[in-house]
Amino acid sequence: MICPNCRTDRRQRERTNHTCSSCKKTFALDPKVEPGRLHDLKFRELVAKWTPGGLRITVEQLYWLNERRLHRFPTSEERAGSNVGGAALAVVAVIAGSLAVGIGSFSWFLLGPVMLVAAGLAVQQFRGARRLRADAPMRPQVTLSDFERRVIFRWRVVHRDLPAGLVEYPPDGSKPTTVKAQAVVLCELPAVAAFLRTNNFAERHRVLLVEELAKIPADLPVVVLRGLSLAALARTVAVRTALPGRRVVDCGLAPRAVFAPAKAVRLRDHAGPRQAPSALGASTGWRRLTERERDWLANGWYSPLITVPPPKLLALVEKAVERATTAPAPAAEDPAETRRRAERIGFLSWPQALPAPHSPADATSVRPADGASARPADGASARPADGAR
Repeated sequence: MICPNCRTDRRQRERTNHTCSSCKKTFALDPKVEPGRLHDLKFRELVAKWTPGGLRITVEQLYWLNERRLHRFPTSEERAGSNVGGAALAVVAVIAGSLAVGIGSFSWFLLGPVMLVAAGLAVQQFRGARRLRADAPMRPQVTLSDFERRVIFRWRVVHRDLPAGLVEYPPDGSKPTTVKAQAVVLCELPAVAAFLRTNNFAERHRVLLVEELAKIPADLPVVVLRGLSLAALARTVAVRTALPGRRVVDCGLAPRAVFAPAKAVRLRDHAGPRQAPSALGASTGWRRLTERERDWLANGWYSPLITVPPPKLLALVEKAVERATTAPAPAAEDPAETRRRAERIGFLSWPQALPAPHSPADATSVRPADGASARPADGASARPADGAR
């Protein structure tokens, strides 16, 4: 470990009792003593990495960020393996080696490479099966309470103040504001609500942050923050049902966003498969999920929203607020329907000539001869001729 004071690499016997044997100064964290494999420099580096541009994070977010650092996420370049394939290749390697030993030294030229290749492929299969085993759930190496007690408390004992950007005690409620809210953010997750309050999200985006459904005022669009689980999706449907006629925007991840090889926290409750609630099964969002996604949720998999990296989480909520406050574009109307609707109200239609009234005089009327017009020509007198008087 590198001493954070003199920046020299010290072995464990040279840093007993959290004291460097060279500079005689005390440091806070020893990766061999405190949980989480953190030392002072790595602790500061982790906080600085995830607090860009003045962003502030909570201790619980730092805990999950460190768990993500310790967990080995598989990459897309890795090949999946199986224990069965590894065992078969191991048997081939053993047989090739036994034949080479039994036949003699000349057989090593032929069977030796076969044995080595089979052994190498067997190791690759075993390692691939361990790394990419069907979306293996993350197993946190330390609990949140131990992290707070043995890491955060130890840091305060030595350094007194936490690094800039890390907040241990977020504000309890949103600050009063005179700006009229344009939307409501319903966040029933205390950890996520604490992160938003820490960064003054409600004041900067002119929204009302509430943690209970009963506190939502009328006549405002609603953004629902949720985690990724069967219960969270069912709760979102219940909120939509409780707010009829309101615009409700679902803010959360889809299962496809956390499938491997995505670097997302995937946890699992091993209580067994569960049936989706009837209200959830009838919702449009549930029907849009693929069969794999629905099975993933029904088998107890979940991903807490607080485990999303802070910059990505903040961008996710900002995008949801923008969707809630932006009026949807009107749907394009069929031109034929537009014409029919215009004709019903008489818009852009030519006036029709009314038919002339019928009378007995019309039957005895004499048409002018030789195509002469019955209307007098311009400048002609309308009086009858002398012979007609």
